[in-house]
Amino acid sequence: MAKGGLVLTPAGALKRVDVWHVFDQTEWPGHDKATTLEMNKVINEDDAYGVLFTRIVLQAAGLLRKRSGVLKATKASKALLAPEAAPALLAEMFEAVFWKVNLQDFDRNPIEFWPQHHMGVILWSLSVAAHDWSSAGSLMESCTIMDTLDQVQRPDLPEYAMVSRVLRPLAWLGLLESRKQKRHSGRGFDEDFRNGPLFGQLLEFEVEMKGAEGARH
Repeated sequence: MAKGGLVLTPAGALKRVDVWHVFDQTEWPGHDKATTLEMNKVINEDDAYGVLFTRIVLQAAGLLRKRSGVLKATKASKALLAPEAAPALLAEMFEAVFWKVNLQDFDRNPIEFWPQHHMGVILWSLSVAAHDWSSAGSLMESCTIMDTLDQVQRPDLPEYAMVSRVLRPLAWLGLLESRKQKRHSGRGFDEDFRNGPLFGQLLEFEVEMKGAEGARH
């Protein structure tokens, strides 16, 4: 806003100086800054996952827009910068992440859409199952509809999708808490997750169960 917008590269990405400004001041659990710096002599937007993710989500939420090669803040975003507007801003970001962005575009997981296409069921299930620290694998089994998953190329891909498309974005938004755990084998993820205080503040559910012998979801 102070600059009247950010000039983009010919490919439509943020310039390195602007990428660095955000990358240097933010933390993204699950993406280590030191590793990124070791692997890249310069930091482009594609190298800084958190920066790329934020820009695309803000655009999907209608808070940033591209015009004539410049990324500008919209009137809606300016109204949401006031401290008292923080809950509304979080709600806009939450809706954009899970219902306006295809998270498969970020993780390159060959499993299409799953489990993002039943996020409502997952969120309700997390509200019940994630009160205590739980592994990604156990939350996947208890909170997703596994029957909607077709045959996969590798057995670790569903859990990877659960982390990259559900658990980690929820942690970034502040709805889940995450912690490192000691890895017990060479497979799986070394993080546990549980609901944070914001989960219940942002979400409430109206659930009607039909039939006692149907599918558990």
